Amino acid sequence: MPSVDWQLSFCTRLRVCAPRHASRPQASPSNAETLVASIDFPDIPGSPLTGDDAGGRTPPVSTASKGDQIAQLADGYRLIWERPDKLAPGRLASFQFRVEDQAGKPAEDMELYMGMQGHAAFVKTDGTVFAHIHPSGTVAMAALALAQPDPHAGHMGHSAIPALVSFPYALPTSGAYRIIVQVKRGGHVETAVFDANC
Repeated sequence: MPSVDWQLSFCTRLRVCAPRHASRPQASPSNAETLVASIDFPDIPGSPLTGDDAGGRTPPVSTASKGDQIAQLADGYRLIWERPDKLAPGRLASFQFRVEDQAGKPAEDMELYMGMQGHAAFVKTDGTVFAHIHPSGTVAMAALALAQPDPHAGHMGHSAIPALVSFPYALPTSGAYRIIVQVKRGGHVETAVFDANC
């Protein structure tokens, strides 16, 4: 099966939800968690970066299975999406993922990745939605720094990191989404991709 480097698929143009008549970014109940803007990036000559441990490969959306709940990771480990029975647009859901070893037991070598238990990106396949979500939600780091003297307050800070990570998010509109999840275990960042419809 051919695979595509998902990092390159949304580097050249990012289009997000915005009312056509809006003169500046707005929030409403349907897009309260969605950036409202349009960004065009120029072509940048050069070679792809190397040495980044956050890359991943995945099949094209057209060939992906919408029912997959298990992503194979390195060393026989796997990331399992505890998929809810039903996803509905605008309804807050807890997107939960667990890391298991080869024997199906919770991974014991989990680590914080950039100060958090994990990171997730929700990308609508038509390019209208991109959301980078943390287990603590969508709080901007600048706002967190203003509100708390310690920017990592509230993040996991103890030595035993659980093998279960959860991301609170409401898919803003109906359609097909790609969910990219990253966790760190055994000194390496693991990237898994899941597809969902709502």
